Amino acid sequence: MSARSRAGVEFAVIGGGLVGAAVAYGLIRKGRQVALLDEGDSAFRASRGNFGLVWAQGKGDKLEAYAPWARQGAALWPDFASELSAATDVDVELEQNGGFVFCLTEETLRSRADTMERLRTRSGLDYDVMTPSQIAHYMPGVSEHFAGATFSREDGHANPLKLLRALHAAISGTEGALRRGTPIERIEPVSGGYRLVSGGTGIECENVVLAAGLGNVALAETLGITLPIQPMRGQILVTERHERIMKVPSENVRQTQDGTFLLGGSWEDVGYDVSTTFEVTRDIAALAVRYFPFLKNVRLVRSWSALRILAPDNAPIYHELAPGAFLVTCHSGVSLAAIHADRVAGWLSEGSLPAEAAPFSLDRFS
Repeated sequence: MSARSRAGVEFAVIGGGLVGAAVAYGLIRKGRQVALLDEGDSAFRASRGNFGLVWAQGKGDKLEAYAPWARQGAALWPDFASELSAATDVDVELEQNGGFVFCLTEETLRSRADTMERLRTRSGLDYDVMTPSQIAHYMPGVSEHFAGATFSREDGHANPLKLLRALHAAISGTEGALRRGTPIERIEPVSGGYRLVSGGTGIECENVVLAAGLGNVALAETLGITLPIQPMRGQILVTERHERIMKVPSENVRQTQDGTFLLGGSWEDVGYDVSTTFEVTRDIAALAVRYFPFLKNVRLVRSWSALRILAPDNAPIYHELAPGAFLVTCHSGVSLAAIHADRVAGWLSEGSLPAEAAPFSLDRFS
């Protein structure tokens, strides 16, 4: 440990979801001493309600730097998945053969194509605009009664639950690194680093990483900082198993490797309410059946909701809140997992954020 540290660990990562686990995993790979502090099931657990997309298309419409960052994140995923599988024997079910964003009307399709063309100019994003008959090659059973979709070959999907399991398994292989049932109440600056208070006890660390999703709001306030992030609920429906027919996912419907279909796409500004509602369930199912009529004969078996963690421009935030106290937050925990474990963990390991991170700092909201 460096001269700044008094005791404890080099890095305490607060938040055991996909963002925190990816950062902790990356720091361990770089030889750092890490404690990943996981609150437990009392947390909102956005990672367990993730749709599972590994997605580049559409990222960066509100923040130009996000477009190439998302592409880099998607490009790192194959090696990341292979490495995790080799280390843990957990298959995260990565399939990266492309993905669709459906548009019901010609007007929305033209608007979507304009956005994609801007992103191609900014980042080189590869995309096509396809008609329903062209989509059917990738997603059999699709309806002819909508305008079309944009398609990017750089996109794909993975199993977010298995990804979280794999990351935790890899981190658990380092003695003392994964500490479950450790909610952090406040962060106190001390000589040489920080003291994290949990249930009346303290955890000493040289550096702290706030990666607790919506929990970062209260944690940052203990350092005197107000974060501009808010929850946005999404509901997901799961069907019974079906013969595997879909080669790629879409933002509304994707088929998993076990044959179930996941249906989603809702965005609800309802604060911290994580309930499910009949009205949204009905609307998600109706839209899925409009795109894929055969789904009306496939039974739903369960539903759940989770809260996205959104900045005003929907892009990630990477910021040094105080010397050695770093914020890492986003709503794309699956898409950016590989780049968080690689590039972002590398920044933190060096002890500072480089110029490359500047577009993603809190300063952009000043």
